[in-house]
Amino acid sequence: RFGIAARGFVFGIIGIFLVLAAIQVDGSEARGLGGTLAVLAQQPFGSWILGVVALGLIAYGIYSVIQARYRRIANL
Repeated sequence: RFGIAARGFVFGIIGIFLVLAAIQVDGSEARGLGGTLAVLAQQPFGSWILGVVALGLIAYGIYSVIQARYRRIANL
């Protein structure tokens, strides 16, 4: 749950940048994952925020690997 929440948080910020770029009609305002993490790093307590987000993304990666290993796919 923590990993999925961290992933949602990062994608939510990316979405905010996309909406702002659309409102301002400036495509250079749109940012991807790297740009979003750079903006988070510039915030007060940015290193702590990045640390929590990094742990969440690592947790999501571990969850995805475990799910890929043990998921059963039924033939229909």
